Amino acid sequence: MKKLSIPSYRVFTFIMLSFLLGVFISSFFNLDFFAIYSVAIAIVVIQVSIYYIFRRDFLIKVIIFSAISFSTGFLFFSYQNTKLSSQILPFGQDKEFSGVVSSYPENEGNRQQFFLHVVDYKAKLLIEAGRYPEFAYGEKLKIKGKIEQPENFFDFDYINYLKRYSVIGIVKNAKIEIVSKNNGNRILSCLYTFRRKFESTIKKNLPEPESSLAVGILIGSKEGFTDEIMNQFNRTGITHIVALSGFNVTIIIVFLSALLLGVINRKTNFVISIIFVILFVALTGASASVVRAAIISLLLAFGATIGRRADKTNLILLAATVMVAINSFVLRYDIGFQLSFLAYIGLVYFSNILIKFFERRPLKNIPKTIQLAVTETLSAQIIVLPLLLTTFGRISIIAPLTNVLILPIIPLSMLFVFLSAIIFFLLPSIGHLAFLISYLPLKYVLLIAKYFSALPLSSIELKGSWQIILAVVYSLFIGAIYIYLTKFRWAKKSIA
Repeated sequence: MKKLSIPSYRVFTFIMLSFLLGVFISSFFNLDFFAIYSVAIAIVVIQVSIYYIFRRDFLIKVIIFSAISFSTGFLFFSYQNTKLSSQILPFGQDKEFSGVVSSYPENEGNRQQFFLHVVDYKAKLLIEAGRYPEFAYGEKLKIKGKIEQPENFFDFDYINYLKRYSVIGIVKNAKIEIVSKNNGNRILSCLYTFRRKFESTIKKNLPEPESSLAVGILIGSKEGFTDEIMNQFNRTGITHIVALSGFNVTIIIVFLSALLLGVINRKTNFVISIIFVILFVALTGASASVVRAAIISLLLAFGATIGRRADKTNLILLAATVMVAINSFVLRYDIGFQLSFLAYIGLVYFSNILIKFFERRPLKNIPKTIQLAVTETLSAQIIVLPLLLTTFGRISIIAPLTNVLILPIIPLSMLFVFLSAIIFFLLPSIGHLAFLISYLPLKYVLLIAKYFSALPLSSIELKGSWQIILAVVYSLFIGAIYIYLTKFRWAKKSIA
């Protein structure tokens, strides 16, 4: 009987996948860490014993190391969850305490939210306050109010959503007094100051709702959007362009790489990508989703630079493993994390398939840059659709069309707004003119959303199990199509 052969680089794949799977499965259980740890030690002893008995069998080694990696992931999430849940706070009591603002305050309507690091409790709290006065990162505040435990609502797991930020308590409508300023990290303070000026510059130079759209696609903020516009975006299946900036960073970096393809060599392309990413992260305030997408983008760009020596699957898994090792809650409870990685999976596995369709007449006559822009954005959209469906609870019938019309424009919109803001910082008089150019693609996106959302049956709202059923059916269908095209149809053509 022929032995199963596994390439050496795939061992790394199995080990990382096992770790991520262990973290994911552990997130469904609320188990005591120390009890699990004792069981895990016994399992590892058994695994090591099996290893020495069958140490000449390579497959057994792979299985054992993968099992150990799975156990490590399972234990790791359990440890972080137990550690966070064991924090003791005086819930339901009126207390006076002080802390330092540890995040960039987010405005929504007449409210603002930010995280507060409380030294006395050694905990992080979510503070919900009125819009004014505006608070800033690094300010030390004295707060008098009631700490409440977060509660889940509808189908949303709000408790674990906050745990990914290490938050287990909320304070609403408290009396707040500023004690001192500049108590945070100086680098972060500078970055957040840049972000505040960045947003202010866009708001001053673009009218509404174009200015809110510009801020949304760059930073992920939905401040300033009316319910009508958000409903239009939801009905046309393009909510993701303003909901999660990490997904957009994925698109724009790929788009820029496509533009530079053939103009400069790979190494220069990679250096330019690094410079652009650093500038972008700095000017947008280093939000978590932007930093995450930047790391993944640079890893994949590095893989493309060194060519065949890098396995893109391993690069994606390495980035995911590192980020989950930093914060295990992001794997299941951070949709931005999930969308970023799914988008890259789509880029890696589907872009080449879609490019083959452009090799046929009359599509082959379309300029190469446009081909790449369309295929890259569509390949990402194909994979993220099931997650968007289960998250937003609505399937847009016209989403494929609207995304084809809009997604290639998003990188241009982001680039124009980004450059316009930089020009305005340096030369305000010329910056005003640059923003006039930025206005056009933003207006185009809003017009497409308005027109197509008004069409009858443009979208169907799904509730309960129908969301999951349709997402599963769609995923199976896409998987079958992928296997058919890669393993059978084009394989036969290459043989012929």
